[in-house]
Amino acid sequence: MLPLEGMQVLDLSQMLPGGLCTQILADLGAEVIKIENPRGGDGFRSVPPMIGANGSFFHILNRNKKSITLNIKKPEGREIFLRMAARADVIIENARPGAMKKLCLAYEDIESLNPKMIYCSLTGFGQTGPYRERPAHDINILAISGILDLLGEKRRPPIVPAIMISGAGGGGINAALGIMSALLRRERTGMGQYLDVSILDGLSPFLALMMSEYLARKEAPVRGESRLGGGHACYNIYETLDGKFLAIGCLEKKFWEELCRCLKREDLIEDLMAQLPRQTEIIKELKVIFLQKTRDEWMILLGQYDICFSPVSSLAEAMEDPQIRHRGLWFQTIHPADGDIPQQAFPIKFSQDQPELRTPPPLLGEHTQVVLKTMGYDESTIENLRTNGVV
Repeated sequence: MLPLEGMQVLDLSQMLPGGLCTQILADLGAEVIKIENPRGGDGFRSVPPMIGANGSFFHILNRNKKSITLNIKKPEGREIFLRMAARADVIIENARPGAMKKLCLAYEDIESLNPKMIYCSLTGFGQTGPYRERPAHDINILAISGILDLLGEKRRPPIVPAIMISGAGGGGINAALGIMSALLRRERTGMGQYLDVSILDGLSPFLALMMSEYLARKEAPVRGESRLGGGHACYNIYETLDGKFLAIGCLEKKFWEELCRCLKREDLIEDLMAQLPRQTEIIKELKVIFLQKTRDEWMILLGQYDICFSPVSSLAEAMEDPQIRHRGLWFQTIHPADGDIPQQAFPIKFSQDQPELRTPPPLLGEHTQVVLKTMGYDESTIENLRTNGVV
């Protein structure tokens, strides 16, 4: 039995943060019903690269879900949603603060119908504060948090991360954690509640070590000069003879000593925590050393020592990595309409009842008819709703 079997989630969100959150809940057994606008649905459906009729982004975030089309801005659509909300366990939405209130579908409007409801609002900056109504993407939230200023090389501009740190780590995963915690509390108290999930707030754990250092020393870290940001030789990236790269992470003394022995530079052992000017010198020396062999040659040599090291893999190389393959982190499945689609495995291995793909990502409105019939709507009424643009 999966942990969330028997729970029903009404998913008004779209794109990455909400999509990831509800896929986690769906993988764990919840019945997730995506509520999509009849005119196109989730924005990721049309974002290239396309695989069949849907974008790959949509495919990778929406397995194990159902989809109904419903225009909640129309009175009839709102009425249907309220009927669904009266018996659901969770609602998640990612509209701008105040938008759901204008539709009379905010938590306050639902609570009286269903006091046990867990209602989650997932937004960039939360429901309060001066930025609450600002639109933002991953890069904007990273920038405000202070993280973006730390990413990059010394005396060079911040980099633009190619991965969605904010939306996934600060948003989707945190929202899923909050919802599951609220469901557990409800089991003990019988009470629902409202969750205000801010992606900006969710980035705090990523900054914990750097912020603690800053607050302790009252000295702002400089991009490319901090211990974990490229300023120390023991924790850095080095190019090899064949133009590839190695990541070295020998923060602890025992690992640094092993690295120095491997490189036949025992004279550097006492310089592990040397100050910045000396660190810069050591980095230059190690760069020269690592350029003397190919990455594969270094992998063999470093593997003979107790050292924290790894190749800097491209995505193609990552897909062939033996550890990644062994854990089955990525796979392909057959979608009934769109053919081969990429999937990410559930990232936790359970000893019992492993969460996995049960149903492929839904077609737009694939389950509208079934869901409405379950609620008591007949064929004629459903057809009228479709004609009037409600579903």
